[in-house]
Amino acid sequence: MDDFARHRDGNALYQRLRQELAPHEELNQALTKSFSATGFNYSSKSRVTNLSLANENALPATADKKVPNVAAVLDIVRGFSLNIAGALDLKSKRSEALYDLHYNKDNVEISVRLPLLVDYNAQTIYLGPSIFNIALNIASPQEITGKDQLIKINIPELMRELTGSSPELAKLYDDKRFSAQNMDLINNVFKAAIIKAVAGLDDARFSDQPLTELDKKAGVERRIQVKLGHDDTVGIILELIDTIAQTLFQEGAISKNEYAVLLLLTDEEKLDPFLQMIDLAMTQDVSIAPTGYVHALESQLTVTDPKGNFHLGLENVSAFDRYNAPQFSISPETSQLIDFKEVLKAILAINPKTKKTAPSGGVPDKDNSQTGGNDSTLPVPNGQETRDTEI
Repeated sequence: MDDFARHRDGNALYQRLRQELAPHEELNQALTKSFSATGFNYSSKSRVTNLSLANENALPATADKKVPNVAAVLDIVRGFSLNIAGALDLKSKRSEALYDLHYNKDNVEISVRLPLLVDYNAQTIYLGPSIFNIALNIASPQEITGKDQLIKINIPELMRELTGSSPELAKLYDDKRFSAQNMDLINNVFKAAIIKAVAGLDDARFSDQPLTELDKKAGVERRIQVKLGHDDTVGIILELIDTIAQTLFQEGAISKNEYAVLLLLTDEEKLDPFLQMIDLAMTQDVSIAPTGYVHALESQLTVTDPKGNFHLGLENVSAFDRYNAPQFSISPETSQLIDFKEVLKAILAINPKTKKTAPSGGVPDKDNSQTGGNDSTLPVPNGQETRDTEI
């Protein structure tokens, strides 16, 4: 039998054995294998699926016109979502994330993006093109080099600046806080805590589900659902916080004061009066690839009160790929680096009186001319409400 035939037959046997596993055991193995990878790419979208109060439109409006009524605030919150796309590499100790705070409701669409790369070996954060670059180029136009602009932040320098005037804050920070060793420690603690918590759940909470069309297109072979009621949801959240807090404190990764704060979050005696006022439920749908890695995770969390006066629904949909071979989009080695202190200097140097003293009808600024610019206030023709702004 040649190597190809052995690989083919061995893989077929592996797939048959996997299908024979109970859902709980299969998920335990998928989590363990996925967490053992040295890196991966991921995407995530979180949004509010339901946010309502009984008779919210009947709630009295405040007399202060500067304070919007409750119904208006809830309506705005419903339009937000947070998207994240990124990569994690435990070998190079780098983590990348493109944060996208998105609002899309009532013909108004706004997107605020913040790409960043954290290099734990160098203890440096790199900010990609964002509102900071726009502010910098307005205040102090940069020379065009043909390279991407990255704002470089030295974490120890930044923390010393922030804590210099506060001895209490200084006690919470040392140069090891954002080190590569701490990154490994925190990752390992979180992985172990999640694997332990899932393994400890009752088998009855796990069930096989039909594959969705997206699952089929992605080649997913199994979809497992974890359904938790109030007690299970509270229990697993408290267990995760308690396990993580104890381990980080024992390893010296957090201070005694930080540990005490985390313990308050798991004090059932103090939490019980609040927990009696709400009902929690959580559903997790996990898609598992033929390789045995987790391909996607869909989470639904609902919070209601027993009287039905309040309902909150939260959803997160995440996908994972390129296990052990993550791909990064931010490259400090091939980019134009700008020190963050230079950005602050340039922004603080802007004279707020400049526009006030400019003669009316004068020549418009080159960065804000009549044909375009960085002004965030866009003219909207009469009868047209649509605005699409990206920062």
